[in-house]
Amino acid sequence: MNTGPKFLTAKTLECKKLGDKFYSFVFETKTPLIYKPGQYISVKVSDTRINCYSIATSGEGNRISLLVNTLPGGPGSKYFENLKVGDEINFLGPFGTFTLKPDSVSKHILFMGTGSGCAPLRNMIDYLLKIEHVQTPISLYLGLRYQANIFWQDYFEKLSQDYPNFKFILAISKPDATWQGKIGHVTDLVKQDFPDASSLTAYLCGKITMIEEAVRILMANGMAREKIYTEKF
Repeated sequence: MNTGPKFLTAKTLECKKLGDKFYSFVFETKTPLIYKPGQYISVKVSDTRINCYSIATSGEGNRISLLVNTLPGGPGSKYFENLKVGDEINFLGPFGTFTLKPDSVSKHILFMGTGSGCAPLRNMIDYLLKIEHVQTPISLYLGLRYQANIFWQDYFEKLSQDYPNFKFILAISKPDATWQGKIGHVTDLVKQDFPDASSLTAYLCGKITMIEEAVRILMANGMAREKIYTEKF
C-alpha cells in the first residue's frame, strides 16, 4: 500500500529569465491554491529530492509564480533550467509559518531580502498594499551581488510610484564602474537608515549570515526580538 505523500500537479505556463541565474515561472494549478503570503510549496525536482520554493505572486484564477535561483547548480537548479512551457510539476503544500502577523502598533514595516529571498517578501508587500490597502510606511531592502543579478527592479520602482508609503532600496555588493545606485550590504544600509528601530516590525528572508547580522543590528537599535520574523535559506 502506498503511504507516501499525495502530490498535486501544476502546468507550466511561463518560463522567463529575469537576470543571470534568476528565473520566474508561472504555473496553473488544477484548483485554486489557498495559502498565506509568505508560504512556500515543496516541488519534486528528482525521484529522491524535494525542494522548497516560496510563492512569489498569485495571479488570476489558479495561477501562482515562483522565483528560482539556479546558481547553486544542484538537482533543483537543473530541474528548473530544463523546465519548459507545458511541462507539469509535482508539489506539496502550501507550508510555512513565515507569514504576515497581526500588528497594530508598528510605525514602519521593514522587509529585507537577499537573492530569491525576495519572493515571499514581494507576496507580502503586494498583499499589504493591494489587498489590505495599509497606509503604514513600508520599506523593502533587496541585496544582490552583481548588476547581472538584478530582477524585479522595474516592478518595485513602479510600485513605489503607485503607493507613496512604499519605498524600495536596491543594493549591489560587488558593482562595476557603471553602477550608480546603492553599494554594499542591506544590513549596513538599514543600520544607517534606522538608528532607532524600536517602532519597527521586520520580515527578513535570505542567507543566514544576512539574517543573523540584521537581527543583531535591529536589536542593538532598540527593536524587540519578537517583532522580527525570519526565513533562512
